[in-house]
Amino acid sequence: MPKEAPKVEQADLGALTRDLMPETRAIFSKLRSLVTSTLPEATEKVTLTRMRLNFSHPNVGYFCGLSPEDGRTTLEFEFGVLLPDPQGILTGNSCAKQVRYARFDAVTTLPLNGLQQLLRAAVSLPQERSTRIALARSGAKLVLPNQRRPKRRRSSPRAA
Repeated sequence: MPKEAPKVEQADLGALTRDLMPETRAIFSKLRSLVTSTLPEATEKVTLTRMRLNFSHPNVGYFCGLSPEDGRTTLEFEFGVLLPDPQGILTGNSCAKQVRYARFDAVTTLPLNGLQQLLRAAVSLPQERSTRIALARSGAKLVLPNQRRPKRRRSSPRAA
């Protein structure tokens, strides 16, 4: 049974969410709950200077963060460019080429199953950060064992 992750200091979390609109706070809370229930071994750390809640995992270290702001919450994946995203949840190039993110402005628009798949894939990336960087630079995509690869067409023998 996985060990329960240490919880973030409530004072820091309160400072992060105190001035948010109720709907934004609800989105933030739902996404935080999704991360912690999907990956109970993940740890949380509030960074007030950047107004974010960062998540780390024993396998890969920092892998994603939540940035609440009025009207929406952004879920960012540090190596989102490597993640399989068949539902097209992640968007954007940021200042860091490997980062991909999704912005949500309502709890009802959260694609929960797709987000769980992205979270699991994010902590399944190679353990070494340098390897993840090299993969991102190469344009590689992660293929998980339960993903189906496209079948190759067999070419029919040509008539001579």
